[in-house]
Order: sequence, then C-alpha cells, then structure tokens
Amino acid sequence: MNISFLEAPSQNIRNGNVVTSERWRHFFLELGHSVSSSACVNRKPCDILVAFNASKNRQAILEARNSGIAGNIVICLTGTDLYADLKNDPSAQDVLYLADQLVVLQPMALRDLPPALRHKTMVIFQSALPPTFDAVKDPDHFDVCVIAHLREVKDPLRTARAARLLPARSRIRVFHAGAALSDELAREAAREAEENPRFHWLGELDRERTAEVLMRSRIMVISSLSEGGANVISEAVVSGIPVIGSDIPCTRGLLGQDYPGLFPVKGTERLAELLFRAETDQTYYNELAARCNLEKYKFDPALEKASLKQLLDRVHHGM
Repeated sequence: MNISFLEAPSQNIRNGNVVTSERWRHFFLELGHSVSSSACVNRKPCDILVAFNASKNRQAILEARNSGIAGNIVICLTGTDLYADLKNDPSAQDVLYLADQLVVLQPMALRDLPPALRHKTMVIFQSALPPTFDAVKDPDHFDVCVIAHLREVKDPLRTARAARLLPARSRIRVFHAGAALSDELAREAAREAEENPRFHWLGELDRERTAEVLMRSRIMVISSLSEGGANVISEAVVSGIPVIGSDIPCTRGLLGQDYPGLFPVKGTERLAELLFRAETDQTYYNELAARCNLEKYKFDPALEKASLKQLLDRVHHGM
C-alpha cells in the first residue's frame, strides 16, 4: 500500500511526534509498504493517510477526505489533541469522526475520547531500543535527568525547583536536555542554572549525547502537565533507568495505576521528597527499578511493529 504521512509543524526540532513518525515509517517500510510525505500538499492520492495531531492538521484532513485523495485516514492523537485543542473546542472533534482508525499511545487516553469513537481506536505503545554503549555513573553524585524541550506543557523547570528543596547533604544533580521553545523559558532556564548549583541546562542535544545523559543518570523525571504518549518513558525504561513522573493519565497508562514514583502535577515538594527518597532509600529505588522492568515488554519494537500491522489490517478490512 501507498502510505502518506501528514505531520504538524515541529519548529525544526525533534519532538515526540517527529520521533514517532520516523519509527512508524521504518516499520511500514519493513512491512513492505511505500511511504511518502504530505499527500494533501502534493495532491497525490494514497491508500492510507496517517496524520499526527488531529487539531493542527484538521483542515488538511478535511480536505483529504472531501477530495478523495486519501483512500483511508488514520489519525494518531497527541497530547495536544486529547488534553488541549480538541478538549477545549469540541466542535473541532468532527475530524475524528472522519477517520477510519484512531490511534492513542497509552490506554488511559481511551477515557478521554467520546464513547462513540472508542470502537475504532487502537492503543499502540511507542517502542525504544536501549543504547548500545555503557555509561559510567558518577559515584560521588546521584544524577537525575530531564529530557524535554522547554515548553509550558512540560513544566520544564519543576525538577530544578524541587532540587532547591533538597537537604544540603543530598548528592543530587539535575541535568536537563532540551531546547527552549520561547525566549522567556530560555531566560528562566539560564537564570535557574546560574542561581541553582544543582541544576545544569544542556540545551538541545543530538540523539547520542541525549542517550549519554540518560545512561549516566540514576533517575529520569517527567514533570509534564499532560502527555499523549511520552516516548521518553519508553526510552528510560528499556535503558534500565527508573522514572519519577507527574501523576497524569499518560504516566499511569504506561507505568501502572499504582506506580510508586508519581507526584502531583506541579507538586514541587512531593517531587523533592521522592527524589531524596530514591537517593537515600535503596529499597525504594529498587522498587522503582523493578516496576519499570515489569512494564518493559510494552516498549518492545516487535510489539509496536505487530500493532502497526494490525492497524493496517483493520483499515484494509474495514474493521
């Protein structure tokens, strides 16, 4: 089949949607299909149009359906769709009803869809491969990483602020990899790095250097206000790095409803408590590691590839 991808603008950065679409392209090619980009821009017909981000691509999806360019339409719903744009503007949900199949990236997202759409929605976990190299962890510090571009929805400086509350004897350092997507957040991060000796903002890094930051860490923190799928959780788990995360549907959907490493959204004090506990309580740290290891099967590339094959089969056979 001829599959065409439609992606939302990414501000010339590698965000989660870009990473996911690259992986899906690879799997579709392995499954024997041809893959191209932007069918609606090129006005070329395709068997399946795969759109990432329904809200930002709404007009293009409507045009694809009305023009008949796309034989079938698959929409992968992002966090922006589920928890912002479509939620705040229910009239824009019309595009979801035009899709032949919908995809969400973690099971809790199903609860945020209208019941009438759930029958045509698949959960596809985002896979990851562990780095092929070993990184030595600093024995004199307990390094924590945050891997996220600086956007308001990521609550990007929450971990840095939590680090300010740690006891003086704590050996925790926070390393944040990610580009600032606004001048204001760039100024805030630079000021935080200057004033907070525990916090180090690394800016945008390439994949290899980001992997090094992850592998040198003992904990990864995800502090987002909302997420559609959070591929960074997949990457941490398969790399053997335990996660402490904000208590949002995405984190629960990926790590379990009773995962012991959750803190309230914007909960600086609780995050500081969990970080210090992970540093000083080996039993707790081992529990986080064991729980993450239990969930690792979800992020196997073979599972994602099989799920994408099932998705295409559902589209082809009209469910």
